[in-house]
Amino acid sequence: MNGYYYSAGIGGFLYEGDRPEFEAAAGWPADAVAISDRWYQHLIDGQTKGKMIVPNEQGKPVLKAIEPDYPAMAELQKQQIISDAMQSVSVIQLKLQAGRTLTESESATLAAVLDYIDEVENIDTAAVVSQVDWPQMIR
Repeated sequence: MNGYYYSAGIGGFLYEGDRPEFEAAAGWPADAVAISDRWYQHLIDGQTKGKMIVPNEQGKPVLKAIEPDYPAMAELQKQQIISDAMQSVSVIQLKLQAGRTLTESESATLAAVLDYIDEVENIDTAAVVSQVDWPQMIR
Protein backbone atom coordinates (compact mmCIF):
# COMPACT_ATOMS: atom_id res chain seq x y z
CA MET A 1 0.00 0.00 0.00
CA ASN A 2 1.44 3.33 -0.94
CA GLY A 3 0.89 6.49 0.96
CA TYR A 4 2.24 9.02 -1.51
CA TYR A 5 0.47 11.07 -4.15
CA TYR A 6 1.72 13.69 -6.56
CA SER A 7 -0.24 16.72 -7.71
CA ALA A 8 0.98 18.60 -10.78
CA GLY A 9 -1.37 21.43 -9.80
CA ILE A 10 0.39 22.10 -6.52
CA GLY A 11 3.72 20.87 -7.87
CA GLY A 12 4.40 18.53 -5.01
CA PHE A 13 3.72 15.43 -3.00
CA LEU A 14 0.89 14.61 -0.67
CA TYR A 15 0.71 11.95 1.97
CA GLU A 16 -2.42 9.83 2.38
CA GLY A 17 -2.31 10.38 6.14
CA ASP A 18 -2.80 14.12 5.55
CA ARG A 19 -5.92 13.67 3.41
CA PRO A 20 -8.41 14.62 6.20
CA GLU A 21 -6.64 17.94 6.78
CA PHE A 22 -6.54 18.68 3.03
CA GLU A 23 -10.20 17.83 2.60
CA ALA A 24 -11.15 20.00 5.58
CA ALA A 25 -9.19 22.93 4.16
CA ALA A 26 -8.73 23.47 0.41
CA GLY A 27 -9.72 19.95 -0.57
CA TRP A 28 -7.71 17.03 -1.89
CA PRO A 29 -6.32 17.98 -5.34
CA ALA A 30 -8.34 16.41 -8.15
CA ASP A 31 -5.17 15.73 -10.13
CA ALA A 32 -3.45 13.79 -7.32
CA VAL A 33 -2.02 10.52 -8.66
CA ALA A 34 -0.86 7.66 -6.46
CA ILE A 35 2.81 6.74 -6.67
CA SER A 36 4.66 3.86 -5.08
CA ASP A 37 6.94 4.32 -2.11
CA ARG A 38 9.78 3.10 -4.30
CA TRP A 39 9.08 5.69 -7.04
CA TYR A 40 8.76 8.42 -4.40
CA GLN A 41 12.18 7.49 -3.02
CA HIS A 42 13.67 7.38 -6.54
CA LEU A 43 12.37 10.91 -7.20
CA ILE A 44 13.69 12.26 -3.90
CA ASP A 45 17.09 10.64 -4.52
CA GLY A 46 17.20 12.18 -7.99
CA GLN A 47 16.33 15.59 -6.59
CA THR A 48 19.18 15.39 -4.06
CA LYS A 49 21.49 14.71 -7.03
CA GLY A 50 20.48 17.94 -8.77
CA LYS A 51 17.48 16.96 -10.87
CA MET A 52 14.02 18.51 -10.85
CA ILE A 53 10.76 16.71 -10.23
CA VAL A 54 8.25 17.71 -12.92
CA PRO A 55 4.98 16.30 -14.21
CA ASN A 56 4.95 14.35 -17.47
CA GLU A 57 2.11 14.54 -20.03
CA GLN A 58 -0.09 12.35 -17.82
CA GLY A 59 0.58 14.44 -14.72
CA LYS A 60 2.84 11.82 -13.13
CA PRO A 61 6.12 12.91 -11.52
CA VAL A 62 9.39 12.30 -13.39
CA LEU A 63 12.95 13.52 -13.04
CA LYS A 64 14.34 16.14 -15.39
CA ALA A 65 17.89 17.45 -15.68
CA ILE A 66 18.21 21.09 -14.74
CA GLU A 67 19.40 23.13 -17.70
CA PRO A 68 21.79 25.90 -16.71
CA ASP A 69 20.52 29.39 -17.49
CA TYR A 70 23.60 30.33 -19.49
CA PRO A 71 22.35 33.79 -20.55
CA ALA A 72 21.64 34.80 -16.95
CA MET A 73 24.95 33.36 -15.74
CA ALA A 74 26.81 35.15 -18.52
CA GLU A 75 25.13 38.47 -17.75
CA LEU A 76 26.14 38.22 -14.08
CA GLN A 77 29.72 37.37 -15.08
CA LYS A 78 29.74 40.23 -17.56
CA GLN A 79 28.66 42.75 -14.93
CA GLN A 80 31.29 41.43 -12.48
CA ILE A 81 34.05 41.63 -15.11
CA ILE A 82 33.10 45.21 -15.98
CA SER A 83 32.95 46.15 -12.29
CA ASP A 84 36.39 44.63 -11.68
CA ALA A 85 37.80 46.45 -14.70
CA MET A 86 36.35 49.76 -13.50
CA GLN A 87 37.77 49.16 -10.03
CA SER A 88 41.22 48.59 -11.52
CA VAL A 89 41.31 52.19 -12.78
CA SER A 90 39.51 53.89 -9.90
CA VAL A 91 42.62 55.83 -8.82
CA ILE A 92 43.15 57.05 -12.38
CA GLN A 93 39.50 58.13 -12.56
CA LEU A 94 39.89 59.99 -9.27
CA LYS A 95 42.93 61.83 -10.64
CA LEU A 96 40.96 62.86 -13.73
CA GLN A 97 38.05 64.06 -11.61
CA ALA A 98 40.46 66.15 -9.55
CA GLY A 99 41.77 67.75 -12.73
CA ARG A 100 45.21 66.20 -12.54
CA THR A 101 47.27 65.29 -15.55
CA LEU A 102 47.78 61.61 -16.20
CA THR A 103 51.15 60.08 -16.96
CA GLU A 104 51.64 58.29 -20.27
CA SER A 105 51.45 54.97 -18.44
CA GLU A 106 48.18 55.91 -16.71
CA SER A 107 46.68 57.11 -19.99
CA ALA A 108 47.67 53.87 -21.70
CA THR A 109 46.23 51.80 -18.83
CA LEU A 110 42.97 53.74 -18.89
CA ALA A 111 42.67 53.35 -22.67
CA ALA A 112 43.38 49.61 -22.46
CA VAL A 113 40.78 49.10 -19.73
CA LEU A 114 38.17 51.11 -21.63
CA ASP A 115 38.87 49.07 -24.78
CA TYR A 116 38.54 45.90 -22.71
CA ILE A 117 35.22 47.05 -21.25
CA ASP A 118 33.97 47.81 -24.77
CA GLU A 119 34.99 44.30 -25.88
CA VAL A 120 33.18 42.69 -22.93
CA GLU A 121 30.07 44.87 -23.39
CA ASN A 122 29.83 43.78 -27.04
CA ILE A 123 29.26 40.15 -26.02
CA ASP A 124 25.57 39.33 -26.48
CA THR A 125 24.80 37.39 -23.31
CA ALA A 126 21.21 36.73 -24.43
CA ALA A 127 22.56 34.48 -27.19
CA VAL A 128 24.91 32.47 -24.94
CA VAL A 129 24.31 28.70 -25.01
CA SER A 130 27.31 27.49 -22.97
CA GLN A 131 30.12 28.81 -20.80
CA VAL A 132 31.63 32.04 -22.14
CA ASP A 133 35.31 32.25 -22.97
CA TRP A 134 35.72 35.82 -21.74
CA PRO A 135 38.45 38.02 -23.21
CA GLN A 136 41.40 38.69 -20.93
CA MET A 137 42.40 42.19 -19.97
CA ILE A 138 45.80 43.15 -21.34
CA ARG A 139 47.82 45.70 -19.42
